[in-house]
Amino acid sequence: MDWLAINHQILFYILLAAALLLTRIPLLGKYFRSVNTLIHESGHAFITLALSGEVIAVNLFADTSGTTVTKAKGKTAQSLIAIAGYPFSALTGLLSLFLLHKGYHLHILFILTSIALLILILSLRNMYGFFWAGTFIVLNLLIIYFNNQLIIYGFAAFYSVIIFTDSIISSFVLLILAYKQPKKAGDATNLQKTTKIPAFIWALLLLGFTLFVSWISVANYFPPVKNLLDSIS
Repeated sequence: MDWLAINHQILFYILLAAALLLTRIPLLGKYFRSVNTLIHESGHAFITLALSGEVIAVNLFADTSGTTVTKAKGKTAQSLIAIAGYPFSALTGLLSLFLLHKGYHLHILFILTSIALLILILSLRNMYGFFWAGTFIVLNLLIIYFNNQLIIYGFAAFYSVIIFTDSIISSFVLLILAYKQPKKAGDATNLQKTTKIPAFIWALLLLGFTLFVSWISVANYFPPVKNLLDSIS
């Protein structure tokens, strides 16, 4: 194994640890964790458009929460829109780790920047959302412009593990909310209203899907720790 690959593997696990620690850092951590909020809310927006509904507003907040206000006909469409956020985050994490594994580091930056730009233009409605999306887009464009391969890999891996870890954490938070405060459990509450199935059941199903996708991600696209340790030794 060449040293560039080893360095990338070491950096991957450093960034994974950093992503986990970021949940405890007030400002910087919340800024980068908003990447997953963007993906989550984009899931609601994209499925709304796919079902010929209307996206009225997307809001991103400084505490990493977000809202997507939509209009769609029928309870089936409304349920699909409510479901979309958590699976879209989990699947985006899987796609990002797949691209990282295949060496398509730049593609990750292009995809995330394109999503941020699309949401910014079409449906962002609050000031923090404009600030976050604008600075996120500029940051990524600067990284792409200067074309330093290690920096490109570093940010691509960082975004990937942020989406991966936060999709899991947010699913657990949803389950806890659905158990303790079922009327304030976001997507699970909306699903309860349209289907009459308890919010806790929906939160449990969404967590199960997220964990399944995360297991696929770890099993297939995490750098093998054993090979890494053997290479270093």
